[in-house]
Amino acid sequence: MKKLTTLLLAVLLSGKLLLAQTVDDARKSLYYGRTTSARQTLDKLIAANPKNAEAIYWLGQTYLANDSIGAARQVYQNALNSGVNDPLVWVGMGHVELLDGKKDAARQRFEAAITNSLAKKKENPVILNAIGRAEADGPATVGDPAYGINVLKRAIALDPNNADIYTNLGINYLKLGPDQGGNAYEAFTNALKVDPKNARASYRLGKIFQSQGNSEKFLEYFNTAVTADPAFAPAYLELYDYYSNRDVNKAGDYLDKYINNSDKDCSTDAARADYLFRAGKYQESLNSAKAMENGPCKNFPGLKVIYAYNYDRLGDSLQARTNIESYLSSVPADKVKPAIYEFAGKLLLKFPGQSTAATSYLEKAMNADTVPANRIAYINTIAESLGAAGNYAEQLNWYRRLARVKPDLSARDLYYFADAALKSGNYAAADSVGQIYIQKYPDQPQGYSGRAKAAIAADKDTTAGSAVPAVMQYIQFMEKTDKEKYKNTIISNYGYLVYVHANVQKDYPSALKDLEGILAVDPTNSYATATVAQIKKAMAGPQRAPSTTPKKTSTTTTPKKKA
Repeated sequence: MKKLTTLLLAVLLSGKLLLAQTVDDARKSLYYGRTTSARQTLDKLIAANPKNAEAIYWLGQTYLANDSIGAARQVYQNALNSGVNDPLVWVGMGHVELLDGKKDAARQRFEAAITNSLAKKKENPVILNAIGRAEADGPATVGDPAYGINVLKRAIALDPNNADIYTNLGINYLKLGPDQGGNAYEAFTNALKVDPKNARASYRLGKIFQSQGNSEKFLEYFNTAVTADPAFAPAYLELYDYYSNRDVNKAGDYLDKYINNSDKDCSTDAARADYLFRAGKYQESLNSAKAMENGPCKNFPGLKVIYAYNYDRLGDSLQARTNIESYLSSVPADKVKPAIYEFAGKLLLKFPGQSTAATSYLEKAMNADTVPANRIAYINTIAESLGAAGNYAEQLNWYRRLARVKPDLSARDLYYFADAALKSGNYAAADSVGQIYIQKYPDQPQGYSGRAKAAIAADKDTTAGSAVPAVMQYIQFMEKTDKEKYKNTIISNYGYLVYVHANVQKDYPSALKDLEGILAVDPTNSYATATVAQIKKAMAGPQRAPSTTPKKTSTTTTPKKKA
């Protein structure tokens, strides 16, 4: 009797286990980011029923979630070859074709799937949502999000209480561009109206504000996501990423929650190694990466990043470079985070002659980042690296780019902008920037000195005296501001004017006024005293130009860097 009871219990438990292995369970695992669990469930379902079109469709989606387009293609192609001509499988293959860049072929499959799934002349919202899901996948350059939006709106009319449809609609709006952010926000908000605990919708709202650099709002939505559904691992990963460079202990708490709610795989192992790096345990992090490489994660792309980060901190720049360049050459550009491009760019700046490659990586970081403040920071970094490499003409171009995205330039921005123009030999640009500097910051010397430098440099070949107005403007600023502080610079600039007026223009009265300016700040100045006597003698006798060339001195002082 005991054996019979045990056997019956085993059968019942087995039955419960079989009942638990459903497509809905697999979809739920995929929703939480647990692709391995979802795949295992679907493999069992397909093994039991190779014609299960729904299971086949979602199995392909688990591969696409991990960017395994080839594996997904094989799943759908095998199904079609074996006679599973189901509209859902057609949509799956169309999804693959979209990612392959075959937009027209995908559209044909989608339309055929819609037509062949009609029931009493009504479209099937499941098919429509699957098409919208396909159009939502990939970067903005992939697919036809406008078509996806049209299809999803039809799905909503048929199934208005399906939060997943609204979420896919919002993602398609985002693919159309930043100007559709309002429509995306409305779509995600509508998803929450029909399902307040929908963590994916809250997560997507957080991603909108993350792209805008609004940390207060995106943290709010990521926390709302995990509060509504504590098993939603993707939001924990975002929270970990945010705090990893700000509060390593708090980051560790979120990492634990991410790992506890995820499949244990290469991604979670890599996250743990990344945490050790953030905590300053570089050798431990490096050892974790080596352990991954000696196991089933040997070909995991993220390993190269972990190696690069740690080797850089441990002082082995060459190993760091080898690993980061290997990673970037093997991963699609749209999958590379801006921070990794930034790391690569700054790393290559350590190598002589690599400023062009470094700048290229930094530009990719900027293009991949949607936060305006971050993009401005990248432009400054690129401009500074070009200046350090002596490529001033290109540095000037990047400061012009900065002026387009940041109309309200700071004093520091304007100083380096003018400096790049001056060093590149574009004196007209240096003068223009100097004038802007004076207009915005009339109490600071840099604008005046920059204009004077540019004017003198421009006049160097013609010696026509065209620099006189800019130099006089600079002198007047210094005399008005603090004669004692700027004493030496006033003298050197007046010396330049003496040379121009006396030697070039033969304007001796003006030259005497210049010398009076020197004596006003330094009554015992021997150069001024002697030159006054020479000029007066010349004015009284034969018109022979006296030698008034002052010693070569800087006409300006170099200002301290402004923050």
